[in-house]
Amino acid sequence: MQGRKNFKIGIVAGEVSGDLLAAGLIRELKKYPYTFEFTGIAGPLMQEQACQSLYSMEKLTLMGLDGLFGRIREILHIRRSLVRHFLSDPPDLFIGVDAPDFNLGLEKKLHKAGIPVLHYVSPTVWAWRKYRLRGMRRAIDRILVLFPFELDFYRQYKINATLVGHPMVRDIDRKPDIKLLKKTFGLTADKKIIALLPGSRTGEIQRMAGIFLNAAAILAEKYPGLQFVTVMPNSSLMKLFKNELKKTGLNDLDLVCVTGHSRDVMASADILMLASGTAALEAAVVGRPVVVAYKVSWLTKTMVQLLAHVKYFSMPNNLAGYRLVPELMQENCTADNLVLEISRYLDDDTQVKKVKQAFLQIRQSLDLDSDRLAAESVLEMLGLAAKTGNKS
Repeated sequence: MQGRKNFKIGIVAGEVSGDLLAAGLIRELKKYPYTFEFTGIAGPLMQEQACQSLYSMEKLTLMGLDGLFGRIREILHIRRSLVRHFLSDPPDLFIGVDAPDFNLGLEKKLHKAGIPVLHYVSPTVWAWRKYRLRGMRRAIDRILVLFPFELDFYRQYKINATLVGHPMVRDIDRKPDIKLLKKTFGLTADKKIIALLPGSRTGEIQRMAGIFLNAAAILAEKYPGLQFVTVMPNSSLMKLFKNELKKTGLNDLDLVCVTGHSRDVMASADILMLASGTAALEAAVVGRPVVVAYKVSWLTKTMVQLLAHVKYFSMPNNLAGYRLVPELMQENCTADNLVLEISRYLDDDTQVKKVKQAFLQIRQSLDLDSDRLAAESVLEMLGLAAKTGNKS
């Protein structure tokens, strides 16, 4: 393809995090002297980069197996429609960005038809559902991984993997102005701040908010002078959180509510209490001690128990290779246990320093030029030279 200048790329992202990764990749590819046409399923950031979206990305945004089973007919219809679209007008390359439950099935059909496939972000096959590896070999030509331990994992199973690090690292300030952040969010300058981050989806907030708020109330009694802050991505979820607060009757809690700016809120806090997920990795990159907690429905819990083969559930612990931060899952996720673990940070500054130092090492291991490395992989798969320059 070396003599060509114009290329069609199929691309599908199914989550906000995937939209961010894909937009960075598209933006980076524009630096090269080629023209790329992107079509598939795109979020707002990808669409800003002129990616055509055939369906709303929100239709693929799911949480756990429950969400998938509830909308399986619509999801399968969208996937069949995309298969027809890409087979009738084959792209030079297809890129599936995360969303493995949706993308791997799509990738398998496209790969079988001779379309090269790149998958961006490893499914958690190293944690559970390892049986998917066989299908992945038939579905993809290369996978871009974010974490160093994933590269070693895929090498064991002879799957072509490239480490690109995590672009989030470069989006998060190494040394934020904490005084300014506290002032911006209306937090008291001389108080210890505990952030309550019960999740960013309706089900998570309904399951976790009450537990977090009751833990905060106990901590407030145990350590007078604490202040709490919570952050929600939008006003509708903040309304939901405040409904959960009303249910607890803890309206006198010294609690500041912020909409948006989640990473800045994390940085302004001394300790974080959060629901397991991407936020746990963000906590490590921001460098704040954290207690990770989670509860899922009985269906998701049963499936995970049957198929899991990992020691830790939070990303900081997987990256560290040992239990660096507390994990409170299912029946262990109680207000009393949260209080116990948060108290250890409040009572032992040595533990706080240990966690912060380990988080710094994690940040450094992920601080690669992710967008450039991902773009170079795309160019390699298209047989193009990875040299920037003016388009001609």
